[in-house]
Amino acid sequence: MKRITAILLAAVLLFSMTACGASQTDTDSSDTHGSESGAPAPESTLPERDLITGGELSEYTKGGGRPAAILIDNARAALPQRGIASADALFEMVAEGGITRLMALFSDPNGIPMIGPVRSARDQHLQCAMPMHSLIVHIGTSVYAENLLNQYQYPTVNGRYLGATAFVFDEARKNVGYNNEHCWYTDAGRIAAGLEKQGIHSQGAGSPLFEFVPKGTGAVVPEQGDAPEVAVSFSASAPVTLTYDAQSGKYRKTAYGQPHLDADTGEQLGFENVLVLFAQVQRKNPNDPNNIVMDFDMSGGSGYYFYGGKYRSILWHKGAPEAPIRFTDENGSPVQINTGKSYVALVGNDCKETLRIGGAALQPEAENTAQDASAAS
Repeated sequence: MKRITAILLAAVLLFSMTACGASQTDTDSSDTHGSESGAPAPESTLPERDLITGGELSEYTKGGGRPAAILIDNARAALPQRGIASADALFEMVAEGGITRLMALFSDPNGIPMIGPVRSARDQHLQCAMPMHSLIVHIGTSVYAENLLNQYQYPTVNGRYLGATAFVFDEARKNVGYNNEHCWYTDAGRIAAGLEKQGIHSQGAGSPLFEFVPKGTGAVVPEQGDAPEVAVSFSASAPVTLTYDAQSGKYRKTAYGQPHLDADTGEQLGFENVLVLFAQVQRKNPNDPNNIVMDFDMSGGSGYYFYGGKYRSILWHKGAPEAPIRFTDENGSPVQINTGKSYVALVGNDCKETLRIGGAALQPEAENTAQDASAAS
């Protein structure tokens, strides 16, 4: 009976992912895994600080354990999600059709709760996960994400191949009306099973997510102005607001006009660090009306850093897929990020005018200065 159930789950997975690709035109495809030992480990010493939060190392991370990056559905029809409040960092970017997708980062994969719904990978998210040498967890890919993984021979925990080995289908969620593609989840044990099945090593951490403020110096609060609230839209259908809660020292996230909650804990997502980064974003193939996959210029751009109810303008720099994101001021001096959980919104330049800080639109002089400095860099 168990064998029959596993076969049925795998069949449902294949069917639901195919249906998802047809409904969103996301060109999901299979990816080819690299060597059985996992992607080539970066040449680095053991980390001195947590790669994702900049905090103290756990027993897992002390040995150079790789963090995990999980792709999470963020369509309105897929809410609420489970497990995302436990993430050490959260990236949000448009996938296609104005819908955003989340990437949840965990410093220690052994502590990942039941999380999902898990969805397919996009190359813009992968380029933010690869510098840490993350263990990437997803179900399917766009053809562009597949090409990137193949180019770097970067094996992942992919539900298209692993099915019920690494993922579980939530029948109860399906029974209350959710689509199949919004019902697939994973957790620490299932991810470990997927890693073992694929022969992927969990050691060999890469670069830290950010350049963090040095140990022992205390938090560095931005001084450009007050930011009790930050609002920005990824598209006409995907607004986000983050409101500073002085008691917890975190920005609390709102999505689609409602508090962004974790279904398991009821907790509203909260982050010490908020980064709103702007990039040139366009369709991969603008001449093909059926191809709505988005192309992100990951070389860099302008942006803003929010912490402690304050903000400052920054420039961000990246470049190659394996290069980490780094920040500077308009003069090229490094801007370091404080220890804590982070939310990163990578937003198209065409949505810059939607940014509101403390309820007010961005001042043109500040935006022009950031644009000039970005162009000069």
